[in-house]
Amino acid sequence: MTFLRGCIVVFWLGVLLAIFMDLPAPFDRLLIIAGVVIAVLHLLELVGFAFWIRRHGVYHWRDAVMTMLFGVLYLKPRMHAVRKAAQV
Repeated sequence: MTFLRGCIVVFWLGVLLAIFMDLPAPFDRLLIIAGVVIAVLHLLELVGFAFWIRRHGVYHWRDAVMTMLFGVLYLKPRMHAVRKAAQV
């Protein structure tokens, strides 16, 4: 799981590089397009997660930031922890 999170951080750094630096022709646009697509998907995950967790637990701004960065890799363990805390 940590390896995947590291890969995602490297991906987002690549997107930032594509925004602020001139990269070779196919990579600059592809990285920006991929970053926009993944950001939109993470935003949809964030909306769904926010509704779910407000019904089951406490929602914090840190959850929003981590969801935008890591998406489902952050959501799955967080949802499991919330479900486990609700059962006790």
